[in-house]
Amino acid sequence: MANTITKALMNKYLDNRCTAEEKLMVAAFMQQPEGQQLLDEMLAERLTADMLLMEQIRVDDQQAEDWKTVLRQRIAVIEPEQAPVVQRPVKRLSFLRRAAIWTILVSALGTIGVQQYRKHGKATSMALANLEKQNPRGQRAVITLADGSVIHLGADSKLEYPEAFNGPSREITLTGEAFFEISEDPAHPFIVHTGNVQTRVLGTSFKINAFKGTPLTVAVATGKVQVEHSDNVNGYTPSVTVLTPGQQVTWDPVAQKATMAETPVADIAGWKNARLAFNNSTLREVADVLERWYNVSISFRQTTTAQKRITVTLSANRPLEETLRVLSAGSRFTYKINNRQVTIH
Repeated sequence: MANTITKALMNKYLDNRCTAEEKLMVAAFMQQPEGQQLLDEMLAERLTADMLLMEQIRVDDQQAEDWKTVLRQRIAVIEPEQAPVVQRPVKRLSFLRRAAIWTILVSALGTIGVQQYRKHGKATSMALANLEKQNPRGQRAVITLADGSVIHLGADSKLEYPEAFNGPSREITLTGEAFFEISEDPAHPFIVHTGNVQTRVLGTSFKINAFKGTPLTVAVATGKVQVEHSDNVNGYTPSVTVLTPGQQVTWDPVAQKATMAETPVADIAGWKNARLAFNNSTLREVADVLERWYNVSISFRQTTTAQKRITVTLSANRPLEETLRVLSAGSRFTYKINNRQVTIH
């Protein structure tokens, strides 16, 4: 990546003129030591140029005092106990550089969530903001993370993730349902937290269903993942199971039991394109999924109808009424739609 990040691109980034794709590339690069070093060098160059320019420009006394006041305030944000009296800008470079780094990052790099950036010699640390994406019922989203990983977040689901990864692992938190396409990075494992269960991967695609109050399922389309469980006392166990393509595990938090199953890879990967595959599921289970995808409420007049089992593949990209027609033909029921309320007889 270092070879693709040039000074021209960094300057474009500092001036807030990058495309969304370029911002992601630079943000990821800046988490590496060479990225921090290049940023340091460029900020120093910019600051030096500004200081030289200021010395060449004559300003009246009032303008000079205004400039000193602003600069003192900026420096005080970083080191209030050391705010200097500015006399000759070039000779105060060490203090001014810290102020410039803070000011430039807040204004130009605010889009990557920098909360803090302090300069101490050659060491640089960055605290990055956490983001949250929450979909209501009937709405889905595609999220691209700083490392290039892509997450297809389902309806009535929430994802918490950092704007850029900084550390030995890439960790996010999911509540609900999502399909993951993870960029390979063996040195930085990707971990999805879902309550007391975490899914650890290096580079793969998989789907997680982790709604509160229901068993959790993890299904793998490509690669390999390790599913781990925590007992809140001893931390995470070495492994609940290791999954390969076409395998799915369901974790029951009440029984503390894992159940393995085989499932077609096409059904796992197809979910991101609204392909909903049900295998010997009850109509109530199917209705629960449709409620989230279509933002409706589905009720059954007869308990026996709700407990009927069906194997079917549906497309949630189709209108709700079309989907209900397919279900009713196979399960022999009638239905009525009133606004967002569906009643099945």
